[in-house]
Amino acid sequence: MKILFAFNQDLNPYVAVLIRGLEAAGCPVDTGTEKFWAAGPFEPDIVHIQWPETLFDWRVPSAIEVEFLRRRLKEVHARAKIVYTRHNEVSHHANEGNAAILKELYSLVESECDVMVHLGEASRRECAARPELAGKRHVVIPIPVYDELYAPYLGMDGAEARRRLGLPPDRSIVLAFGNFRYEKEKRLVAGAVSGLRGRRVCLVAPKWHKAREYSFSPWHPMLALRSARKAVWAWGRGMKLGAKKTMFDEEVALHFAAADVVFIQRLDELNSGNVPMGFLFGKVVAGPDGGNIGEWLRETGNPVFDAKDPDSVRTALEKALELSSGDQGKKNRDFAMANWTTRKIGEELARLYRSICE
Repeated sequence: MKILFAFNQDLNPYVAVLIRGLEAAGCPVDTGTEKFWAAGPFEPDIVHIQWPETLFDWRVPSAIEVEFLRRRLKEVHARAKIVYTRHNEVSHHANEGNAAILKELYSLVESECDVMVHLGEASRRECAARPELAGKRHVVIPIPVYDELYAPYLGMDGAEARRRLGLPPDRSIVLAFGNFRYEKEKRLVAGAVSGLRGRRVCLVAPKWHKAREYSFSPWHPMLALRSARKAVWAWGRGMKLGAKKTMFDEEVALHFAAADVVFIQRLDELNSGNVPMGFLFGKVVAGPDGGNIGEWLRETGNPVFDAKDPDSVRTALEKALELSSGDQGKKNRDFAMANWTTRKIGEELARLYRSICE
């Protein structure tokens, strides 16, 4: 059984962790988009596609490239089974100019796959009910909890993590991790934290600013002034807002270890890797009540909110802060280690591959 991940190296650790879990399950995987597109005999028995854009190395394809992909998928289908993991409903890169072509790309991959892997039951239910996808095989295999990747840091002391990050020791730390893709995500988080009454809270968002928007370079004095004003505004409101583009594993772990609550700043996303990350480090997680995110949080007793209702968001954050002083964080970690370990997810995916090849 030969497996090909049509995927090249990426900053997101999901695929690397998944491959590690598959190798532990005795199911080695080959990777690369060149091997997917290469002419000549096609050897893999299974091709696994993650995000459709990765087939073009995260480029937005042209209409003719999508047509080439349509033909290539049919050629591949004549020799191998195609598995597709549904990470999101629509591309994160979609805008007014490219939304149509990206929608066509996603629809093409969905229509040509044999099996759709969903990261949660909410996604599976939605797609299985769609007439054009009802004939596919739908399975749920959650995001691995990154336990092996962050194993060296799991015993990290929260007070020491705060000291190393320069965070106040006497405030509750709310971590909003990951890129802020839209201004409305910033408004969501800032509004929730600002709306808290009688709590000493520090919002930590290491990727709040895009790097090019946040600089103290003396060669650009107006940009430096604007950045200084942003920094003063954030400091006065108990916020530590950064402009990180990439972070080392230890730096990521420090942020999660230091937090009391992990806040998922997405408004209408299907999934978020920050849920399993928060669980791994034993933190309470608050997030939107939608997609797989809402389902994971409700199932495990974590607060959810209606992203369109500021009062609901603030109430969920207050509840999360209350729960952080109890055993909810430990329950989250226990749940993750029972259900979402790298080894367990690797074994589930390996079983799926073997069943396809039988």
